[in-house]
Amino acid sequence: MLDAIRPVGLRSGGALHVTGCPGAQPLLLLHGVGGGAWSWRPQREALAPLAQVFALDVRGHGAAARVLDAGLADYYADVREALAFAHQETRRRVVLAGHSMGGLLAIALAADEPDAVAGLALVDPVYATGREPFAHTPASLAAGMRWLSAPLTRSVGRNGTLSRLLARWMFAQAFEDPSRREQAWRDQCLQIPLEYPRILDEAFSGPRGFPLRDFAAEISAPTLLLEGTHGRRRPRFPALVATLDARLGRRFRREVIAGGHYLQLDRPDAVNAALTAFLGDLP
Repeated sequence: MLDAIRPVGLRSGGALHVTGCPGAQPLLLLHGVGGGAWSWRPQREALAPLAQVFALDVRGHGAAARVLDAGLADYYADVREALAFAHQETRRRVVLAGHSMGGLLAIALAADEPDAVAGLALVDPVYATGREPFAHTPASLAAGMRWLSAPLTRSVGRNGTLSRLLARWMFAQAFEDPSRREQAWRDQCLQIPLEYPRILDEAFSGPRGFPLRDFAAEISAPTLLLEGTHGRRRPRFPALVATLDARLGRRFRREVIAGGHYLQLDRPDAVNAALTAFLGDLP
């Protein structure tokens, strides 16, 4: 169990849960779409003796402020303020750990705030530079996809049956261990709404107010990339792997772990071991 969790409300609307060892390496945990600080519970417990852990809920998630809608630019404002808080409070450079969408935001933070970042741990991240088709769908196709998604968007706004059924199905695909999936679902199903309409729209037409670029080509911090297999043998984002390898050389390490997209919950022991070793190797 986690002891002495200190809640911190951010001006942006996000919420931090601070635990671990004051004076130790600060570690900021960034969750993915529909997740929350709960997405990192096994890591918060395992790493608390080694680090001062700052687990973030972006606006509308977990203990953070409720909002009518939110998109990637809003979430980036939350994580940027969270990094500034952890950096200023500890007076140390911060290790970022990001899962899924949180991985993309962590890479962007490492590019934009290099003096505040000591290392980067990416757990099955998503990544886009603005050139990928899924990031910028042609306007005519995006309009059609938005029209087809309108019932889902309305259901999301009401936290309705359709959105819950879809969230449940998607969540099931992110695990290989049924018992860990059901344990995690008890937290995930409390997310109200499960996600906001704007983030669905941005999935088709690209984010607004958050210009995509090849952030990975700009980072300098040591980086660990943990990928779940999902039945695949190749990297999920091969261009990201190639960029990090070319950019960082021996300061980049990639590990593949047999597990689903929610790797840190599906295979917590393996992820905890990799993160512990990564923290121990940092200068």
